[in-house]
Amino acid sequence: MDPRHIGFPGWYHLALFGLFIPWAAVRSRKKVAGGPLPPLVRHLPRVVAQLAVLGGLSLLMGHLEWIPLFPREVPPLWTVGLGLALAVGAAAAMYPLWRRSVRERKRTTFLFMPRTAKERAWWIAVACAAGVSEEISWRGVQWVLLTRLLGNVWLAAALCVVMFAVAHAVQGGRSVSIILAFATAFHALVALSGSLYVAMAAHALYDVLAGLNYGRLGERLGYPRDPGELVPPAPAV
Repeated sequence: MDPRHIGFPGWYHLALFGLFIPWAAVRSRKKVAGGPLPPLVRHLPRVVAQLAVLGGLSLLMGHLEWIPLFPREVPPLWTVGLGLALAVGAAAAMYPLWRRSVRERKRTTFLFMPRTAKERAWWIAVACAAGVSEEISWRGVQWVLLTRLLGNVWLAAALCVVMFAVAHAVQGGRSVSIILAFATAFHALVALSGSLYVAMAAHALYDVLAGLNYGRLGERLGYPRDPGELVPPAPAV
């Protein structure tokens, strides 16, 4: 098969992850900013299901497009250490911003703040699902397809970074700019380690640390447990 070939499954994946999901994330951001927030015990299982469906679609599209996603080679040990350092270092760097978001009662923060044992268990499931699913979709299938389409690995990676960041627009404008840096680092991990495995683990670990720290900060700083107590921002005049 011509390595530059893209079939219907590939075009479907490019459109879904490159156009529809970022567009849907921007729309969801507007709803979250002004509408009611769901209880986490209902919201988090839906997120796990959504990530499982999208990851499954990427696996299927990648298989149909002859994209190898899981090599047998074990990543070099030093890249594993690099991934661990990236996840822990990023969490440490982000802690002051997490604290500020909780103190300022940012509405979207509620969606990432597990506080009960059940919520924490679901959050860890979300983090692991995101680490596996999103790396398959964005650093695996989407990047390969864009490389075939554009003939340039660097441009393909840059577009994936932007698409991935916009797809997280529900977290807010400031978070999108930070996610740009994270996505770039994850692409570098894939390139250095030769597979998705290290990036998956680093991604999942960072998300676990983020949620557990948000929950701890919420308890310490008195963030409301009832989403109904979070008043939507006043509309711009």
